[in-house]
Amino acid sequence: MLGFERGAALRLVARGAVMGAVCAVVVTSAAAQPKPAAPPAAKAPPPQSQSQQPPAAAKKPSEPSEADVCYGVTGADAPTKVAACTEAINKGLLSGGPLALAYLHRGMSATGPDADKRSRADFRTAIRMYNDAIMAQPLNPHLYMQRGVVHQTIGEADRAIIDYSDAIRLAPRETLPLINRGVVLYLRKDNNEGAIADFNAALKINPKEISAWTNRGIVYRRKGDLNQAISDFTTAIKLLPEKIQPVSFSVVHDTITGQLERSPQQEANRLALQAAFAYLQRGLAWYDKSDYDKAIADFSESIRLNPRDPAPFVGRGAAYMYKNDLKQALADFSESIKLKPGQAFAHMQRGIAYHRIGDSDSALEDYTIAHELTPKDPGPLVNRGILYYTKKGKFEEAVADFDQALKLNPKEINALINRGVTWRQRNDPDRAIVDFNEAVRLGLQTANILKLTQKDKDGKRDPAVAQTADQVANAYYQRGMALIDKQEYEAAVKDFESALEINEKEPRAYLGRGAAYLKMDKAKEAVADLDYAIKLAPGMAFAFFERGAAYHRIDDYDNAISDYTASIALDPKEPLAYINRGMAQIFKDRLDDAIADFDAALLISPDDINALVQRGFAYGLKKNYPQALSDIDNALRLSPGNPTALYYRAQVLAFRGDIVRAIEDYSQALRIDLKNPRIYASRANLYSSIGEYDNAIEDLNNAIRLRPRDANLFLNRGIALFNKGDYAKAAADYDEALALDPKMTPALNNRCLTRAVMGSNLDEALADCNSVLKLTPDDPYAHDNIGLIYLKRKEYDKAIAEYDASLKVDPQRARALYGRGLARSRKGESPAGIADMSAASGIQPSISNEFTKYGVN
Repeated sequence: MLGFERGAALRLVARGAVMGAVCAVVVTSAAAQPKPAAPPAAKAPPPQSQSQQPPAAAKKPSEPSEADVCYGVTGADAPTKVAACTEAINKGLLSGGPLALAYLHRGMSATGPDADKRSRADFRTAIRMYNDAIMAQPLNPHLYMQRGVVHQTIGEADRAIIDYSDAIRLAPRETLPLINRGVVLYLRKDNNEGAIADFNAALKINPKEISAWTNRGIVYRRKGDLNQAISDFTTAIKLLPEKIQPVSFSVVHDTITGQLERSPQQEANRLALQAAFAYLQRGLAWYDKSDYDKAIADFSESIRLNPRDPAPFVGRGAAYMYKNDLKQALADFSESIKLKPGQAFAHMQRGIAYHRIGDSDSALEDYTIAHELTPKDPGPLVNRGILYYTKKGKFEEAVADFDQALKLNPKEINALINRGVTWRQRNDPDRAIVDFNEAVRLGLQTANILKLTQKDKDGKRDPAVAQTADQVANAYYQRGMALIDKQEYEAAVKDFESALEINEKEPRAYLGRGAAYLKMDKAKEAVADLDYAIKLAPGMAFAFFERGAAYHRIDDYDNAISDYTASIALDPKEPLAYINRGMAQIFKDRLDDAIADFDAALLISPDDINALVQRGFAYGLKKNYPQALSDIDNALRLSPGNPTALYYRAQVLAFRGDIVRAIEDYSQALRIDLKNPRIYASRANLYSSIGEYDNAIEDLNNAIRLRPRDANLFLNRGIALFNKGDYAKAAADYDEALALDPKMTPALNNRCLTRAVMGSNLDEALADCNSVLKLTPDDPYAHDNIGLIYLKRKEYDKAIAEYDASLKVDPQRARALYGRGLARSRKGESPAGIADMSAASGIQPSISNEFTKYGVN
């Protein structure tokens, strides 16, 4: 049985925010990005009047005033800005618009306990001051602009739009009110077309208005029209001077207060900031197009121009992560966090990078920080839950995180899908299917299948619809895999086809359907699907991994190993590929190769409990019990009570002959994992080995209840019933096993023997054994059983011939020697018969009791 499956199925969830524009907008977080490592939000300073100036006394650039620090022109951190704003307000040096602006900036910079309360108070004060100023100067458009900024900042979009509209009415040739209104329309009102109309109007007034080109590009990117977005960002960049020097932080740059006269260095800084932001935005669009090299180039230029902006570091880190350059990605995410502590999104991205390199503890820390920073965002909880069950083996903690995420947002499809996958890992496909059903329902509630599959004339889908489509297709795929667990292959195929209806080029759905076809003995269809999946994802490690897993499920270990090897060649840093290849190596009895694979997995991910458990099992098979138990005990220290680790420790203890302790471990595992048929079946085998057949039968009853289409379970219960002497029920179980798998030779052999022992229908018994010989010629068990049938029929020559055929395969078979001895003795060849029976008793002292039980002595 395949013990561990890839999170293929799994998606790391991360949330980003739409970027705003420099010097022309207030930027706030917006929609979640559809990709798992989307770049973060960038905050830009709010727009200010170009006519109003703080009345602070002029100072040298190296000596900024409290107002300069407050307005953000020095790049000070939030606490420093709050202190400067407070000092500027208390000194009474500011009045009117500049004083209102100080309250606005203090509110925006507030941190720590009660920050929201203090911010709201400052924002309301700023609004009151602008109200008074407007009463005094009702025709001043800049005051309406300033008040609009405050309304926008506190989320009062409708009031902001009214103020910007008044500013447009009063200053119809000004571009700034149009740009700000456009930003509110697309950020707050989800009115992309209205925003584009405002940016077009601004560009009609001034075709060289860089912020209008940049903001229009942002909206086109939001609409999914990436080519137009890139065109707009490129136009903005071309409008800038060719050679731009980086921002000089040694000089006070006034991009906030909008002074009419700037020094040359201040103007150079303003251009550098504009350019940095335009490159950042174009980098995001290249990122969305999956052109990561171009994205990295633009992010790098943005960083060169403004090295103190954390946003391009996160964007570049995300692009590096998709190129699998995790070292550089981690460096960029860490630099972003260093520049601006408290970024939940950057912690999320860094957590994903740590997750991928196998540094589970660092990933867990980052996800936890992201959750603490944004406690109402389900994303960090979903990612942490994924880590718990994929890397830590902590299923309860994983489910708790998914539960909490769903409490925050009952429509969080990713939480439902991953909770369902966790239930699958816990051998509870029924609960998994409940979650997948809900995920499908929610997705189709948002957009029906027809809408999910619709594309525009350019073959594109709306980004939000595309995200929902991906989620619904994933839910169908996951439900299909759960149905395979339940051995409901036809239903699984329908789910994979539903996934393909949404996305006909989704390789995982072909891989899943191929796996189902393999189980249905549709080899031709299976191979076609599995191979086509590889063609859809050429050079993608996961496709080879999943095809290997499909072959693994049907015990085709050679093909499985080949595909896992191809997966490793493409992605040598994925520990799970080594683990699964090692497990396949075990089934090929290549234990040293298996251990080498588990060693490789642990080198990548030292605390991977799956690798520790499997290596321990391999050492157990090599009879190196101290090393085996050491590995599994280490796994249990990392994940106390882990049922998989307990299961494999029980296996090793059983190998060592410590049956009592093995049964204790199986029992402890079942207390945690009540719905695992594999544990019930394994404990049943141990109970049978010590003659506790009633306990064995009870365990197999539970296993069959959980997995009613598993022929092996009926076979094993039949054996326990046979050993107990309940032949009629044993025969009935063999009937069930053969109904599920008509070519199951052990069941045919056992039913043949059981019918022979019962003696009621020897012709049917003979037919069963002859069926075995057609499937596996020279099977010694079949020859032994046919020999018994002929003994009961008193056809001794035929019996001897069958036992001879068995002994030709294995000269030391006690059953064949004893049976031939009986046949010879009854035929009158007593010396030869006695010699055979004596030799058999020397090999198996209890052999005579076995034949007595069969009704022949």
